[in-house]
Amino acid sequence: MRARKFLVPVALLLVLALATTIVSAQEKKVKWEPWGPRVDQIIMPIIKDSEAQLIAFERGETVVLPGLVRPGDINKVKQNPNADITVNLGFHMFYLCFNMRRGPLDDVAVRQAVAHVTNREQIINQLFQGYMLPLTSFVPQSSPFHNPNVPQYPYNPEKAKEILDKAGYKLDKATGVRIDPKTGKPLRKMKIFTPTYEVAPTSAELGKMIAEAAKAIGLPVEPEPMDFPVMLEKIDVFDFDMYVLAWGLGRIPDYLYTFFHSSQDVEAGYNTPGIRDPELDKAVEAVYYPPDLETAKAAAAKAQVILSQKLPYVTLYSRPYMDAWRKDLVTGYVPMLGYGAAQYNNGWTTLNIRRVQGPGGTIRWLLPEEPKNLNMCVASSAYEWEVLGRIADGLIAVNPETLEDMPWLAKSWKVETWEPEPGKKGTKVTWFLEKGVKWQDGEPFTSADIKFTIEYLKKNEVPLYISDLQDVVKVETPDPYTAIVYFSTVSYWHLYHAAYSFLPKHIWEDVKDWKGFQPWLEPHPKVKGLTKVIGTGPFILKEYKPGEYVRLIKNPIYWRLNPPKK
Repeated sequence: MRARKFLVPVALLLVLALATTIVSAQEKKVKWEPWGPRVDQIIMPIIKDSEAQLIAFERGETVVLPGLVRPGDINKVKQNPNADITVNLGFHMFYLCFNMRRGPLDDVAVRQAVAHVTNREQIINQLFQGYMLPLTSFVPQSSPFHNPNVPQYPYNPEKAKEILDKAGYKLDKATGVRIDPKTGKPLRKMKIFTPTYEVAPTSAELGKMIAEAAKAIGLPVEPEPMDFPVMLEKIDVFDFDMYVLAWGLGRIPDYLYTFFHSSQDVEAGYNTPGIRDPELDKAVEAVYYPPDLETAKAAAAKAQVILSQKLPYVTLYSRPYMDAWRKDLVTGYVPMLGYGAAQYNNGWTTLNIRRVQGPGGTIRWLLPEEPKNLNMCVASSAYEWEVLGRIADGLIAVNPETLEDMPWLAKSWKVETWEPEPGKKGTKVTWFLEKGVKWQDGEPFTSADIKFTIEYLKKNEVPLYISDLQDVVKVETPDPYTAIVYFSTVSYWHLYHAAYSFLPKHIWEDVKDWKGFQPWLEPHPKVKGLTKVIGTGPFILKEYKPGEYVRLIKNPIYWRLNPPKK
């Protein structure tokens, strides 16, 4: 089904409003520089309650209220003369996930029925007053890989009933619950996990709305709000029926492979629905291994069609990133298409933000949820990376105005092909590193750290990195500032598959239990005042008090601290 008329009015008005805002921001030509940071310290108070978050912002106890979602909050912030709101279309997807390992959710008819009773228009208007973009595909509208021409499931409870009846799920009028055709008994009770109302009221209410709509057509579904870390733990071990959450995505669509390929259906992996489908596997493999950009676009379009047919998720909306700033307290925040101004993926704000009073000093940056784990091998939530992302650096940076690649820890790179075996082609990526970069404890960052990280993650089959590194054959380090990564396959994306944050070899080489390692709790073996959470980034983890705050201090030996002398 491809009817989209019910989505057009809300989407069109929002896109026009956002486009005006974004053009306005670009016309201002927000100044940014690849140097910093400009503040001495960032204290990140952990405030879970949404009302308390707003109060803290209004009092100036935090300089940023990131990721505005609730219309009431947005309207209150607009009335504050000291507030500034930055708006950018986001690489964002909010979705309802099915556990396809369990009946009856292993039946596409049941998933289709739930999709047809999910009223996006009501969700967006009632919960968000039209501030969200309805999403019916598996790649958001902000991406050039978005395909709007996919099978769709517009709100239609009668159609949902028809699908269930046709599939044999007959309604028991006495109980109001449908009968499972496989067992002849009423369908079991199912739950939708959501964060609690205190932490994410709109998500909790959204789960309730979908559960009530499902129950109205005879599917016994109940919402179950819970503490966010507990929810993540249950998802990691597949102890769920359904849940609602969001993905903060990236520029390239290789996540379609990471989220939905059979090989990624592992504990704590990204294929949480557990979908295992040969047709889909072939489609997302084409997304993951394209020889060029045009092939990648065609493959992504096809994969989105298949995903919309198989329905491991019901995609609900894409969120523009709306971040509120206390302009009387700070300046230098940098809007960025796809990521917003406050997200950790936008390192330019981290470097450029400064107090209105002048450089140095302390700013207080809201952390809306407890970071569950500050081990880079385990950390999977955005809240954890809001901390770690300011401690670590990657080989490549992204220009905030053009979204083009730009050198960072690597001053340049070269992508070539090689022969893993006679007649077969693979990808060879050579990184030429900046000299003089140091870990935060003073040890030099070299190609040995890249080699160690890749081999360590691959050897231990660390789930978060399986898809990135599964095709790595070997890593060579001809000198301390050159790393050559060999992949057994050809892919346009392999350049990015080994360009992320790295592990310091001198800290991690003795770590046997990568899952249980708690580096934020262990003192550094040589440098007093540091922990074993060590990066090459602009800020150092100084202190973490669970339930209270995280404290980051400026890295005094950061390689980008000051512009080079002319």
